[in-house]
Amino acid sequence: MKPLSTVLGNELSGNGVGAHVHADRYGKDLIHLKKIIKELYRGSQFEPSLVAPGGFFNQQWFTKLLQVSGSNVLDAISHHIYNLGAGSDPKLVSKILDPNHLNKVANTFINLARTVQTHGPWSSAWVGESGGAYNSGGPHVSDTFVNSFWYLDQLGMASKYHTKVYCRQTLIGGNYGLLNATTYVPNPDYYRQEIDISSALLWHRLMGKVVLAVGSDASPFLRSYAHCSKGRV
Repeated sequence: MKPLSTVLGNELSGNGVGAHVHADRYGKDLIHLKKIIKELYRGSQFEPSLVAPGGFFNQQWFTKLLQVSGSNVLDAISHHIYNLGAGSDPKLVSKILDPNHLNKVANTFINLARTVQTHGPWSSAWVGESGGAYNSGGPHVSDTFVNSFWYLDQLGMASKYHTKVYCRQTLIGGNYGLLNATTYVPNPDYYRQEIDISSALLWHRLMGKVVLAVGSDASPFLRSYAHCSKGRV
């Protein structure tokens, strides 16, 4: 099994969250970390991937990071998404069900894909953390069936814009956990009683890596995404 990927820092990009690191300093640190990894795994058939910065997307900062770190240092460039806003927002359900609100985050995916293509084509885009609503999500919303609409839409949209990995916040903890923090019983995002299978597991079993372009003249409330089935092209 390949070793776990290395992540340097957390939410330090752009203006950061409580603290930040300038992109040129971060990029130089990545070069140094990559050298350490190469040295530690010299002669090994396995080598951890270097994944960074694990923060919110800022195009200027991310561009500078790729320019400073240079070719083949970053294996994946990761960002965080909480496009539903605060978990305490009383309009959280409305946001989840509003196609216009869900569409807003597309610009983040588009701009990151362009940044990677232009400045770091050796890398790939990852969502390193996403839980819908920040501050542990919304009680009685993030842990209920309605949150599955946000989650599945995010998986479809991320794939459409060349995201290779989507990491969910979180398996357990907060209101957005896939498991109930007390009973460990799966929440609806993980387990849907209606179809006896999880949203995440259903995606994993059915959706292949080839993403298809689809369009629709139907209501904007109908979200359409398409992939070749898993194991087929």
